[in-house]
Amino acid sequence: MRKYIEAYVKHCVPCQRYKPSNMKPAGLLQTTPINQRFETVAFDLFGPLPPTMNGKTWIFIIEDVATGWVELFAMETASAENCAKILMDDIFLRYGFPRKLISDNGPQFVSAVMQQLTYCLNIKHMLTPVYHPAANPVERKTGT
Repeated sequence: MRKYIEAYVKHCVPCQRYKPSNMKPAGLLQTTPINQRFETVAFDLFGPLPPTMNGKTWIFIIEDVATGWVELFAMETASAENCAKILMDDIFLRYGFPRKLISDNGPQFVSAVMQQLTYCLNIKHMLTPVYHPAANPVERKTGT
């Protein structure tokens, strides 16, 4: 009986045409093409780690998405002010201003300081989805 029903449904054109799909709709997550180096910069924090002799417990990881160039900065505290200062002094002034920044939804990155920085410099700040950390290229470096 089961085989008969399966064969009937398989060859029934209206059944195939109007059968509801069990598949989830395609998501909106897409990769964007990157043309130049330091056009898109991704960053994240790693830590807290055991303190160094200088009292540094956090690592601020910054990656150029186009080339994969990674720079690491040791920090005492993981504050929005420290992150913004490193981005400005050590990345933007050395390599130029990117068009896009990619980060997770950490409190340092969604703070008013970071919003002000990106607004004043006309940089688009893209936040990764909350439960999809792999959307941030830097997450692959930290292994978290």
